[in-house]
Amino acid sequence: CAFLMPFVAKAQYEILPFGDVIRTPIKEKKYTDVEGTPYLIDKWSKGKVTLKNGKRYQYDSLRYNLMDDKLVFIDAGKMMHFAEPVAEFEINDGKTGNLIYKNGLPAVDALNTSSFFQIINRDKIGLYKKVSKSITESKQYGSAVVNKTFNTTYSYYSLKNGIFSKIVPNKKSILALFENKENQLNEYLKSQKVDFKNDADLEKIFTYLNK
Repeated sequence: CAFLMPFVAKAQYEILPFGDVIRTPIKEKKYTDVEGTPYLIDKWSKGKVTLKNGKRYQYDSLRYNLMDDKLVFIDAGKMMHFAEPVAEFEINDGKTGNLIYKNGLPAVDALNTSSFFQIINRDKIGLYKKVSKSITESKQYGSAVVNKTFNTTYSYYSLKNGIFSKIVPNKKSILALFENKENQLNEYLKSQKVDFKNDADLEKIFTYLNK
């Protein structure tokens, strides 16, 4: 029978095989005529998953499909999705390190509580990032050939007092969230080189202002 091996007792993660994790085989949708990838990271990556039931597991083969907003994994050579809902997962992007995604946030725009958001900062006033993909079509002038590519978009959302709202990450919007902290932010911007398009810089700003 399947068994579970402890990964790190403190973290309460468990290693494959999955034991009582229910998984469902899926047939991967092939985008043979589309340039690019529907996934956040095209290769299979290591990561950790927390299910809605509280159980945690470590995986060697995770991929996050941005087209259908689902996390998938490989088991016995087959692509699977989780029958038990996923609450949060951590995946290594091979560049900046581990990215953490979670759902269960308030519905906003066309997104619902099942939608996954990257956690940039989850202090009292938090910052989250939504990465989405869509297929765009184009063709050169005079050509009948339609070129299809995956287009990636990034949106940022703040969570304050239970209100989840879309923001543009800049000084003005951050000051609107952190009322009466203009002096602190100005001091921070004078002492630190900040790129508002950089997630690591945004995380540091929110950490500083949340103190």
